[in-house]
Amino acid sequence: MKSRNEVVALVRAKIRLRHFAYSTEVSYCGWVARYYDFCRNLPPKLTHEKKAEAFLTYLAVQQHVASKTQNQAFAALLFLYEHVLYQPLAEVDALRAKQPVHERTAPSRDQVKALRSLVQDTAAAPNRLLVDLLYGCGLRVSEPLELRIKDVLWEEGPTGQLVIRAAKGGKDRRLPIPVICVQPLRRQIERARLVWESDRAHFKDVGVTLPHQLASKYPKAPFSWQWFWVFPATGHCNHPRTGERVRYHLLPDSLQRAVHAAVSQLELDGVITPHVLRHGYATHSREPIEALRILMGHASIETTAGYKHPVVEGASNPLDDLTYQGDTPSQT
Repeated sequence: MKSRNEVVALVRAKIRLRHFAYSTEVSYCGWVARYYDFCRNLPPKLTHEKKAEAFLTYLAVQQHVASKTQNQAFAALLFLYEHVLYQPLAEVDALRAKQPVHERTAPSRDQVKALRSLVQDTAAAPNRLLVDLLYGCGLRVSEPLELRIKDVLWEEGPTGQLVIRAAKGGKDRRLPIPVICVQPLRRQIERARLVWESDRAHFKDVGVTLPHQLASKYPKAPFSWQWFWVFPATGHCNHPRTGERVRYHLLPDSLQRAVHAAVSQLELDGVITPHVLRHGYATHSREPIEALRILMGHASIETTAGYKHPVVEGASNPLDDLTYQGDTPSQT
């Protein structure tokens, strides 16, 4: 019987073979480790399906996890059995955490204005620009942070365009740059240029990370200006997979802290987050629904339609009808 570390190592190797995101690797390996420990207390004669059912039921009943968390754990188990153990699971009849149906909420325009006035830049992060890109382009939190110089197309359109590479679902998409972001973005690229020049002068062996095997195919690309980050981190770090010293982009943590600090001043904790600004873009946009779907990178128009509420907005109200007709509602 393999040890937990050996099983996790096998899962990690298979994930990297398929070029999954590093966040997926961390998540799946964590769930497999927890599952391994859980199974040690189960009767060894149980089938794989029964073990998986017991684990998922335990997460729902005793750990009270959300449905998305349980689904993530289930996905990790499916990957383990199919791609590592080569014993795909048959039907798994576990007690599933309930999937609530939530309305997508968005901040009001006044709340966005107030947030923008309170978000503070730091020496390391232009948080105001990042907030404007999230709201003005409907971006997911990681998408502006992962922009490279080559992804800013100044010559396209009246204000330029951003190319969002390998977004959710592996899809690329283009977005117009908001007018208000043009000059701040140009200044940020000038700051990034100084960081790149410093690296080339003093850290010639430190480049940026490249997707998949592009660094092997184009050895000079990690050190080129076009592949450099628009929002580089202030220092170097070790690549989590290779251990190589690299320059990475800003992490979401700094932006999330800046937004949280501003939201706390507005007493809107739990109402506005960086991702909710994307909801605001979808709700406040004047674009037709199909154009909005493309801009947001949704595969299904039903997903985009979830941000709009035409039935509610156009609904009549019988109480207002009474008032309009000059009748006074009875008092009870």
